[in-house]
Amino acid sequence: MVVGGAVVGASAILYGATAARDIVIGDSPEFATVAFTLGVAHPPGYPLFTLIAHLFTLLPVEPLPFRVNLLSVVCGAATVGVCYLTAWRLTTNRWASAGMAILLAINPLFWKWSLAIEVFPLNNLIAATMIYVLVLWQERPTQVRLLVLAAFLGGLGMSNHQTIVLLVPAVLYLLWRQRAVLLARPRMLAFCAGACALGLIPYLYLPWAAAQRPPLNWGMISSLDDLAAHFLRRDYGTGQLISAPEYQGGSAIARVAALLNSFGLVNGTLTALGAVLAYRRLRWYFWFATVGFAFAGPLFVIYSNVNLSVGVTLFVLERFFLLSLVVMAPLMAFGLVFLTELAVAGLRGRRSAARAVVALGAAAAVLGGVAFNYRMVDQSENHLARNFASDVLATLEPGSILLAGGDETVLPISYLQAVEQLRPDVTLVMLGLIRTDWYMRQLRERHPDLVLPFARFDSISGTTRALVDANRGRPIGVIWAAPDDSLKTSYWYYSRGLVLQLLPMSQDVTLDEMASENDRLLGSYRLPAIDQLKMGTFENAILEQYAMSAYRVGNEYEHAQLYDGARQWYDRALSIDPALGPARWRLSQIPQS
Repeated sequence: MVVGGAVVGASAILYGATAARDIVIGDSPEFATVAFTLGVAHPPGYPLFTLIAHLFTLLPVEPLPFRVNLLSVVCGAATVGVCYLTAWRLTTNRWASAGMAILLAINPLFWKWSLAIEVFPLNNLIAATMIYVLVLWQERPTQVRLLVLAAFLGGLGMSNHQTIVLLVPAVLYLLWRQRAVLLARPRMLAFCAGACALGLIPYLYLPWAAAQRPPLNWGMISSLDDLAAHFLRRDYGTGQLISAPEYQGGSAIARVAALLNSFGLVNGTLTALGAVLAYRRLRWYFWFATVGFAFAGPLFVIYSNVNLSVGVTLFVLERFFLLSLVVMAPLMAFGLVFLTELAVAGLRGRRSAARAVVALGAAAAVLGGVAFNYRMVDQSENHLARNFASDVLATLEPGSILLAGGDETVLPISYLQAVEQLRPDVTLVMLGLIRTDWYMRQLRERHPDLVLPFARFDSISGTTRALVDANRGRPIGVIWAAPDDSLKTSYWYYSRGLVLQLLPMSQDVTLDEMASENDRLLGSYRLPAIDQLKMGTFENAILEQYAMSAYRVGNEYEHAQLYDGARQWYDRALSIDPALGPARWRLSQIPQS
């Protein structure tokens, strides 16, 4: 246990040092909001996660987001420890198990998703614990309480993240393997069914929380049908990982390749070697891990239908690779044992020397992995989400309405407003939800000063123009595309820094006024440093929004045929985001003076 404790402690120190102190791009701001305010997250609601995360909000540490980010740190380190226990139980080799655990801990994907509040680290921990309990049950199949405990953990896992159901085929294999015991004790399965149902009790939190009208209250659950819809993810399309057609399709082979690549060369090689040794020595476990991986890994990513050639969809999909890493992790311990045996044979039976060689190799892989990935993974100085949301809010005039879309925009803003009470005078309207009936009801309840002149946003009588016309007395800003084209003949978009302000066609702004105001705003913004961005995430979309503030001014200068001014603003946009293609293209088209 000392060795396992040391591995967990080292993982916790590494994760704690690199954990985010702030909200980060992704679902982190939403989960932080529901944790602090006991709200309801997007489907399926993640009730167990929300309740545990709320306990972490009570920790006496600062800053506020760091409290909930520590949940992921704890779950990540604990998962490493449980995988160590499983491997030790299977291989009886504590040093190989310790090597496996630390190699799992520094896997870049596993490490990265253990640093900010998310549902996946808790999913990893529950799945790893369930696997450990099932391994114990295989050793003592007459121990009813072990199987019942595994069933309860499965139900709890469903109360956190539904992908744990992907382990059911592997569990069924174990049940079939012990069918004689189960047939002799038929009540065991009934107890298991009850325990699994008991694990689903956290879902009762959702209607209770919705009734309290928290700031983030997805679905406004008020009936059993609402609860079922939330559980089944009807808003996204039940059974679909991504509902937007533009992100669907692509190569299934590319998705499987991305999954296999997430293991890394060292961990992947050890896993393959371990599978060979497990097949020879512990065949039941080999088949359990193989079936679990097949369903949680390749079959799931093929079914996910995510087009990895579009945008940053890998950032969305890669989180689902974590369950595969956890399922296969103990095989790495078998792989280290296999390597040791090969080294013993190569060194003519000198076991101590062979162990030293393998240990040195593993240590080199660990140190090299930490050194190579530390800067890329480290989130401790990442304040991009906060800075961007704060800059957007600072751009808006008092009493503004902000029509915004995109998780990278609305989630950080909603966190700052709901948890830290920043700019409560701004009314945030989430364009991605405006077509849902429940969100329209929520807007009416929460913002009585917002005039909604229609019962439903249907792009016929309920349009963006009708909304803007009804609230003409308030400044209205837009981030994202308007959900219809009803504004075209009555309003125009005035580029005001990060925000497009809606102005009536009768109102004009001179080019000098626009340039002066955008120069002031860009000077006040906390522009992100390119070398600090996390590549392959939505952080690049935020960088692009800053750069577009300058690009749009350059575009106005070009339309006025003031080419020197256009060139200066396009250059300014490229200084913010060198990858901004439209600015580079326009520069190449401007007539030379």
